[in-house]
Amino acid sequence: MPRILHLSDIHFGRERPALARHLLAQAAEMVPDLIAISGDLTQRARRHQLAAARAFVDALPAPVLVVPGNHDIPGISIRRLLDPWRRWRSDFFAETEPTFRGAGMTVLGANSVRIGGPYLDWSRGKLKPAQIDALAAKFSAASADDLRVLVMHHPLLLTEAARHRGLVGSAAQALQRLAAVGLDLALGGHVHLPYAASEAGVVIAHAGTGISDRLVGAPNGFNLINADRHFIEVEQWTARSGRFEPEQQQRFPRRRVNVDKA
Repeated sequence: MPRILHLSDIHFGRERPALARHLLAQAAEMVPDLIAISGDLTQRARRHQLAAARAFVDALPAPVLVVPGNHDIPGISIRRLLDPWRRWRSDFFAETEPTFRGAGMTVLGANSVRIGGPYLDWSRGKLKPAQIDALAAKFSAASADDLRVLVMHHPLLLTEAARHRGLVGSAAQALQRLAAVGLDLALGGHVHLPYAASEAGVVIAHAGTGISDRLVGAPNGFNLINADRHFIEVEQWTARSGRFEPEQQQRFPRRRVNVDKA
């Protein structure tokens, strides 16, 4: 039964060190098959923040899949425009769209971060058509029984409290296309609020800010996800008195999709 510990928006540079230590200890107790971190590992993509995030990731007690968030590239600057991923790729995390296969899962990371556009909110993200095509091809090629999981920073679905933030660009197209090739679970962050729901047969789970002081209407927390052939369970864990405690569990039916691999 695949087990994923899902973290997001840990924001090194604004982290809570004691809470980070508790998270590392509790993660070891949970024995996850994979730890997925859905972006915003840093506050401003500075070298010392990336180094601290890298050290934290290296201390986690399981394989880790990491995708970037909008805080993981430089702010408005020449570096943002010319080479926004140089530090991320060369010094710390290498990939922006990693893959994990194992423990009954195919997990794909997608980089939804954009360097800017003709709008005021440059924190917005988007999936390009070529990215959606590549994800669909990889999920189509996955083992029939694998849990298919997408990890990216920006939301495919928003809770009512976060409607003002906006969905990832091309959300509807991505969800329709990936649902057709058997996507089971999509993990994200960005809005610092935990929620889980099912849309088009896909379970969409977002985590709040894991260990940072950048709280927006919800305490620090993460998701613990268990899946079998029939169900996907999303358990929200919340920081209480310096430790994380289980807060809410939701169970969703896992659909079976016949995927044409031709």
